[in-house]
Amino acid sequence: METGCMSRTPLIYNSRLIKFYAAYIGAHYPQVDLDRLFQDSQISKIQVDDPGHWFGQEHLDRFHQKIFEATGNPNISREVGRYAAFNNAAGAIKQHILGLLKTSSIYLLLPKLYPMISRGARVKTRKLAANKVEIIVTTVPGVHERPYQCENRLGIFESLATLFTAKHATINHDQCIHRGDPHCRYEVAWEGPPHLLWKRSILAGTAAELALIIAGPSLFPGGLWPVIAAAGLVGLIGLCLYAGYLERQELKRIIQSQGNVAEQHIKEVDHRYRGALLIQKIGQATSEILDLTQLAQVVVRNIENYLDFDRGLVMLADENRNRLVYAAGFGFDEVKIDLLRKTKFRLDNPEAKGIFIQVFKEQRPMLVDDVNALQPTFSLRSQAFAKQIGSKSLICLPIVYENQSLGILAVDNIKGQRQLTQSDVHLLMGVAYQTAVSIFSTLAYKKLQASEERYRGLYDSAPTPYFSISAQNAAIVNCNIAATRLLGFSRTQLIGSTWFDHFSDDAGNRARSQWIHHALQQGRPIHHEEVKLVRKDAQMVWADLSMEPYKDARGEVVEGRCVLIDTSERKKLEEKLRHAQKMEVMGTLAGGVAHDLCNILAAIVSYPDLLLMDIDSSSHLFDPLNKIRTAGMRAAAIVQDLLTLARLGVQLTEVIDFNALILEFMKSAELENLQNFHPQVQVFTDLDKELALVKGSAVHLIKTVLNIVTNAAEAMPAGGHIHIVTRNRQFDAEEAQKNREAGHYVMISIRDEGEGIAKEDIGRIFEPFFTKKVLGRSGTGLGMAIVWATVQDHRGYIDVESEPGKGTSVNLYLPATEEVISRPPVMPLIEDLKGHGETILVIDDEAEHREIASKMLTRLGYRVIALDNVHAALEQVEQEPPDLLVLDMILGTDMDGLTLYRRILSMRPDQKAVITSGYAKTYRVNQALELGAGAYIKKPYALREFAAAVRSELDRVSCLM
Repeated sequence: METGCMSRTPLIYNSRLIKFYAAYIGAHYPQVDLDRLFQDSQISKIQVDDPGHWFGQEHLDRFHQKIFEATGNPNISREVGRYAAFNNAAGAIKQHILGLLKTSSIYLLLPKLYPMISRGARVKTRKLAANKVEIIVTTVPGVHERPYQCENRLGIFESLATLFTAKHATINHDQCIHRGDPHCRYEVAWEGPPHLLWKRSILAGTAAELALIIAGPSLFPGGLWPVIAAAGLVGLIGLCLYAGYLERQELKRIIQSQGNVAEQHIKEVDHRYRGALLIQKIGQATSEILDLTQLAQVVVRNIENYLDFDRGLVMLADENRNRLVYAAGFGFDEVKIDLLRKTKFRLDNPEAKGIFIQVFKEQRPMLVDDVNALQPTFSLRSQAFAKQIGSKSLICLPIVYENQSLGILAVDNIKGQRQLTQSDVHLLMGVAYQTAVSIFSTLAYKKLQASEERYRGLYDSAPTPYFSISAQNAAIVNCNIAATRLLGFSRTQLIGSTWFDHFSDDAGNRARSQWIHHALQQGRPIHHEEVKLVRKDAQMVWADLSMEPYKDARGEVVEGRCVLIDTSERKKLEEKLRHAQKMEVMGTLAGGVAHDLCNILAAIVSYPDLLLMDIDSSSHLFDPLNKIRTAGMRAAAIVQDLLTLARLGVQLTEVIDFNALILEFMKSAELENLQNFHPQVQVFTDLDKELALVKGSAVHLIKTVLNIVTNAAEAMPAGGHIHIVTRNRQFDAEEAQKNREAGHYVMISIRDEGEGIAKEDIGRIFEPFFTKKVLGRSGTGLGMAIVWATVQDHRGYIDVESEPGKGTSVNLYLPATEEVISRPPVMPLIEDLKGHGETILVIDDEAEHREIASKMLTRLGYRVIALDNVHAALEQVEQEPPDLLVLDMILGTDMDGLTLYRRILSMRPDQKAVITSGYAKTYRVNQALELGAGAYIKKPYALREFAAAVRSELDRVSCLM
């Protein structure tokens, strides 16, 4: 039969009451089967034998009914009450009673003793005389006693007097709750114990003997008086001896009975003490254990050492709570331990009905005094397991913490004769709870460890640098890996160093660090404060700082938790943006100036060409005109520089071998002139024979090299070496993170041994007109600005490395190309480029360019019509279509060259045209070429190139013909 420690009925009657009945039935009705009586009453003998077990009203009613049916005695309850004082079922109650040694004290102590057998009523007592007391019994609200319980109480009150008088007390029960009274009233009277009656007789005899001795001589004659006095004295002595005998026998009986009860009570106290000690030992032993298996082993080892059970085990739910797993045990042989480990106690099976599973799921303890009786309710698998384990009776308790089952604890006895009791259940419930607390603490600690490890992992692997600084002295108390990467120090080096050690020495920056620490001490947060830090390698790092103060339980600021976002790249980009904006402004200015200069230079460059056509080379005017033309071309080169600065002059049309470009530069007149100015400067080359090709403008790139070499020579007034090195370079993904596209590049490095550039000036060397040179002793101040613009137009990158006194290295990176170099076309003679009277319509809003173009084309044999108005041009095309259009892209009206060309093509789809502009090819120029324009001519016009472009377009066969 299984029992639980919990019931829906209030548990108000101690097992001693039923034990009184059992003892009486066993003594007076031996024919009654007590085991069957308990079974029919749904009561376990284990429960009855357990003084710590309590029953409900329904249990007591059912048991009384079965006893009445078995005995047929209507007075059974009162007789059982009278019998209660003569058996050991009362246990500790009887010990208390016998310790009083006075009948009245027994009854007066009932308010304290009665709750040991019943919680259903309250008792009050009052002494009425030396051998008489009043007892008032009132039922607790909600408790409904039956009449038989009042009869049983009468019997108990009657029997208490027999412990000292050997006679039942007489009771006047004048009020009863079962007769409608508010309470039961008992007036109890009793006689003294036998030895007291004899003692009274002795006192009376002693008084008579004294009277006889005094009055005897006068009452009895002669020698009769002495005989009578002697006989009275002998009788008195006999009474004394008999009274003493009776008293000794009564004391012997009381002491023997009290000794038996005391022994039982000592055993119970020892059992409880060992249980309390066990719980304490488990709590101490498991407080520092973090392994669940070790914890379970400690629990079962202590149960084995401190409690008298033959076997015990702890089973815990697995991580997924799908099954119970054997954790530790004692008293099992290896075969049974192996069975426990291999058996799957399935928690996820709703059909599972085993004891362990039920206890785990229902979270209630079970005391099973006969496992075999439950086996029919088990599955075949559970029956086989129970048979193999060999348990006859057992206690199984859930290990529960905060309504969550963690496992089970089970014990049994298979060798000893001691029965398992409800007191054992109560004791083990404390052990199970302490075990649950220890397991939960272990699991919670492991979760905390795992959480801390996850947090630490996230903290350490976070890409954003984190710092914690002390509010007291600004020492770094913690940091993550990203912080070590930011500053270049190891974590060991950073922790313990002060916050201020890592700020740059700038006065404003140092003051900012002090202000941040002061804000921390005041408990104020900081958001997005820009700071300048110093890396271990002395490089400067810009960072965006946010800080939140952290307070302890007392509300005092302990530390500041900082987040740093590296803004160095953003700073660089901002600098680049400012530089680009500055260059854009300068470019706009340069573009405007270049446009105006181009108009002026048109006459200086183009008219000498026309005049030289009419003058023999032996003429005294030939050389001056040629010099004018050369000077104009130099001026045009300066204009080209301005256009480059304006980002309007580079045409990426050529495939270039940079090695060949360097070799051409080494033989150029420009380098020869430079070395004439700086005779002690020598230029050396180190060229990669496998260098890749690039695509761009050879004119601009060679001008870039010239500008850098010129700056290098001017940086070495005392002379020195300039090294020009070319190499192939591959930018990987890491380089791409530095705002550079990954890919194959050609590197051109120009290194000098000059004065070097200060750090604060490196970022400004590409600004137009920025120079530290003496005014008038160098160029225009546009050299490096033009270098920057050229590299940008070629989609390349520039790195400058310099240190004052140790020289400068300028590294250019230009994208490589897989295209091949094409052979340059052969320029024909001017006589082969003349026209045959074809009509050419020149459309240009600039009078100088319109006039020069007209004169050049007229001298070349063409019929020329020159217009500055787009509407007039449209009418001309409609009325007299020309053989060729010479169309300027920038007309200064509401319609540019591309728009006009589209209008003309809509009128005459096969119209031939060449495009002219003072700027480099633009998107709209390329669109015009895609629409069918034959060539692009750059102003100012050079006669041969102009004639070749016109002739080529006129000779082209139209695809529409």
